[in-house]
Amino acid sequence: MTNRNVPLFSFWGVVQFLFLLGAIGVAVAKLIWGLGAVTNLSDNWPWGLWVAFDVGVYIASAAGGFVLAAIVYIFKVEAFRPLVKPAILIATLGYTIGALGIAIDLGRSPLIIHPLWMWQPGSIMFEVAWCVMMYLTVLYLEFSPNLFARFGWVKAAAVQHALVVPLVIFGILLSFLHQSSLGALFLITPDQHGLWHLPLMGYLFVISAMSLGLSVLTFFSVIMAKSWKLTLRMDLLPKVMAIAAWILVFYLGLRFYDTAASGGFSEFAFDEFGALFLVEVGLGMVLPIILIAMKKVRESRSGLLWASSLIIMGLVLNRVNTLVISHAPARFGSYFPTVWEFIFTLGLIFGAMFAFRLAARYLPLFSEQKAGLPESVARANPEVVTA
Repeated sequence: MTNRNVPLFSFWGVVQFLFLLGAIGVAVAKLIWGLGAVTNLSDNWPWGLWVAFDVGVYIASAAGGFVLAAIVYIFKVEAFRPLVKPAILIATLGYTIGALGIAIDLGRSPLIIHPLWMWQPGSIMFEVAWCVMMYLTVLYLEFSPNLFARFGWVKAAAVQHALVVPLVIFGILLSFLHQSSLGALFLITPDQHGLWHLPLMGYLFVISAMSLGLSVLTFFSVIMAKSWKLTLRMDLLPKVMAIAAWILVFYLGLRFYDTAASGGFSEFAFDEFGALFLVEVGLGMVLPIILIAMKKVRESRSGLLWASSLIIMGLVLNRVNTLVISHAPARFGSYFPTVWEFIFTLGLIFGAMFAFRLAARYLPLFSEQKAGLPESVARANPEVVTA
C-alpha cells in the first residue's frame, strides 16, 4: 500500500522537516521564557503574525474540506469524489496546526483547555473554541477510513461509512458557525480601518473561506501531480476553480455593498492602507476571477496554478489586514514580526505539508484518484487528464 512515488526526504521533504523542527524549538522557547522572548507582541499589539495565520489563515484554508464533502455526500455529485480525501486531509491538517498555533500564541498555553468546563456562552470566542474542537473531531472521523483501510479494520470502516452523512452535515453546520463567528468578532472593534470593519464581516469570512479552501486544494493538487507522478484531474479542477471564482464574485459583490453602505469607502486614500486594499482586492480577487473566466487559462495547468495562487495571496492578505494591520490606527508605535515568529509560522505550514507527505506515502489517500475515468485512460496512468 506504500506509494513509493512519494519520497519522504527529497529536497523539499528535508526543508519541510527542518522547518518543523524549527517551529518545535520556537514553541519550546515560548513555553519556557514566554511570548516576549520570541515575539514583538505587546499589550499594545496583542495580535500579530501568529494569530493572523492561526485564526485567520489555517482555519479558512481548510474550508475546502466541508465544501467538497457537501458536494459529494449531500448533493451527490460523485464526479468530484477523487478530490474528497485530499480535501479532508488538508482541512484536518489546517485545523490541527491552527489549534496548535493558538495554544502557543496564548500567554498561558496550558489554559487552552479551560473552555471545556469554564463556559462563557456570551462570548464569541467561547463558541469558536467549541466549534473548532468539535469540527476537528469530525474531521478526524471523516479521515479515519484511510487508517482503517491501512490496518484492515473492516468493522470500524463499516461503522464510519454508516455515519458519514450525519458527520458531514454536522461538520458543515460547525464550519458555518465558527467561520462566521471569527468574522463577527470584529464587530466589537470599531477602531479598525473602515475598509475592513464591516457589519457583514461574519458572512464575508465564511464565504471567502470557501473560495480559499477550494483554491488551496487546486494549488496543491497541481503541485502534487507534478512532484509525485499522480493523475492530474483536469476534468475536475477547472470546475473546482470555476466554483471558487463564482463564490469570490458573490463575496466581492457583498463586500462592496457592505463597504459602501457602512461608509467604509470614505476612508479610502492613496496611502499604505489604500495600497493594501488594492493589492488584496485587485490582484488577489478581481484578476484571478478574470483569469478563471478564460477557458484557455482555466483548462491549463499553469493557469490553474496562477489563478489559485492569486486567490490564496489575496485572501491570506485579507486575513492579515483584518486581524492585524487594520487595527494600526488605534495603536501607538509599530509592530513587525521577529524572525522566530516567521520560523514558527513557516514551521507549522511545512510541518503540515510533511504530515500530508507521510499520509500520501503510507495511506490510500489517492485510492480514488482515477474514479470516473475511462478504463483506457486510467490504465495508461497519464500525468495529465485533459478536460
